Amino acid sequence: MTGTILSQRYRILSLVGSGGMANVYKAVDQKTNRVVALKVLKDEHLEDADFLRRFEREAQAVLSLSHENIVRSYDVGEDDGVPYIVLEYVEGSTVKEILAREGALSPRVAVSVASQVLSALSHAHGRGIIHRDVKPQNVIITPSGRAKLADFGIARDVASTTRTFAGTNVIGSVHYLSPEQARGDEVTAESDIYSCGIMLYEMLLGTVPFAGENSVAIALKHLNEEITPPMEVDPKISRALSDIIVKATSKKPSMRYHTAGEMREDLQRALREPHGRFARVKNKDKEMLRHHRYGILNIALMVVVAIGLFASLFFIIRASRDGDDADTDSYVIPTVVGKNVDDATGLAKLRGFELFVQSEQASTQHPEGVILNQEPLGGTRGKPGDVINVVVSTGSDRAVVPYVLGMTLADATIEIEEQSLKVGGVEYVESGQPDGLVLSQNPPEGTELSKNDGVDLTISGVPGQSIEMPNVTGDTVTEALSALNEDGFNHIWLRFELPSAGRKEEVVFKQNPSAAMDISPATTVELWVYRSMLGEYSTDIAENVDVADTEQTVTVTVTVREGLELVLYEAVLPVGAKQPVSFTGYIKSGGEYPYTVYLNGVVIHESTAVFARKK
Repeated sequence: MTGTILSQRYRILSLVGSGGMANVYKAVDQKTNRVVALKVLKDEHLEDADFLRRFEREAQAVLSLSHENIVRSYDVGEDDGVPYIVLEYVEGSTVKEILAREGALSPRVAVSVASQVLSALSHAHGRGIIHRDVKPQNVIITPSGRAKLADFGIARDVASTTRTFAGTNVIGSVHYLSPEQARGDEVTAESDIYSCGIMLYEMLLGTVPFAGENSVAIALKHLNEEITPPMEVDPKISRALSDIIVKATSKKPSMRYHTAGEMREDLQRALREPHGRFARVKNKDKEMLRHHRYGILNIALMVVVAIGLFASLFFIIRASRDGDDADTDSYVIPTVVGKNVDDATGLAKLRGFELFVQSEQASTQHPEGVILNQEPLGGTRGKPGDVINVVVSTGSDRAVVPYVLGMTLADATIEIEEQSLKVGGVEYVESGQPDGLVLSQNPPEGTELSKNDGVDLTISGVPGQSIEMPNVTGDTVTEALSALNEDGFNHIWLRFELPSAGRKEEVVFKQNPSAAMDISPATTVELWVYRSMLGEYSTDIAENVDVADTEQTVTVTVTVREGLELVLYEAVLPVGAKQPVSFTGYIKSGGEYPYTVYLNGVVIHESTAVFARKK
């Protein structure tokens, strides 16, 4: 649909996401010149009354909500029978993407995200809207660190019928599903609080509390199993924070927080009183739960006894007939060869076994992380608790030299390292080419090497004027900039990423070029820095870039002082004239600053922008 104009107003730029119900497009509102997100119902659902009702519910829900932590809605409409919702276009990554990229978050960052989501839920609940699908995939973190709750596609008014389990179809994501949703009972504010508690568990530990082979198995665990308190999984998690999660994920809604605001207040208090017991579930509630469990246990015990009697009778009869002397306490060991380690670990635990990575070896036939061999073999029998020893592939130990001629040293380094190789010797020679560009490489493109072998480069420049690149990884950004300036480097780019658990803010965690490499002082030095808040001052930038016959990388930087540029935006653009580049950039100090647009490292446009605090 790229290029399509809906309702003679919204011009679609690109597809940015797709779900089961709708596609989401980046678009421009030609009336206001604002970049927006268009959520358009998929063609295959246009005749489905259920999907049309769900889409209409979302439209009604988002239009009634206005909160800084909820993706804003601007309009709803229909074009040639196709309904759509116009939403705020939010730059950033989902919490799920951040967890996949960085691993578990620090307690302070996790609490910040959860608190913002709870603020959003408090606003929605106050207007009678239950989200019903709170999960990391539906929470976007903007470059400034703000959390935005999205996708009210299955939200319902509390006054409407809210049963959510019909046959085998569960409405909502099963890993974050509340027990009452799994049972098909009515959902309430406490249902969203349960899902938020599961999400907080995942943010702190990097994994969900319940896993299984299929959705039904996971839903049953939500119904019947208590989560392991987070502090027992990771002792670094405070007692107060662990208690909050246990309370929020209680099986009975009456034992949870009754409002999102209550949970948010306790989360803020947990940062001040990490050893406090203020969030512990009351003993009275625990006693009720214990009696409830005993009742279930007694019933379950009778069922187990009955099954055991029938099973015993079966094996006695079978043994008398067939002389079968198999050990009835043993289980069939699953075949895990060909599976990745995570899937194999879950399968082994489901069958009562443990998985142990005994060794790793290179493989040209199997990608990294896939199991090559196992002992004992699949299909044999073992006892619960037995260990399955496995050999895991590290992938191929070979690498192919990329083409880097004409690139800057910084870009060439990235290309080479992405192929699991490294830059070897660097020699500078005078030439008619601009300083800093790669003139030749050895070995040439396409050569197959062992991983971590070096590629020698010849760079355009003046011999004898190169400087050894210092090692600034691990330094604070202030220390790193000071060291680079003292050595004469006057062209530095800063790139920012959210810190994961245990990572310190404002610390350099990666540099390019690498330490000890001889480089020209004119070389662009790139530093990657952990920073969770990019700043409170922002500006909207919109450009059109002409891309030639191959995809190219566009980078937009802002110069905050001479020789220092912050990377605001970077993306790979498809081929074509007038490719749109639009985003919101953030910095820490307001004012007018110059910004530069690069295409594959070459300046194509320079301008200025005013960064102001948003009201």
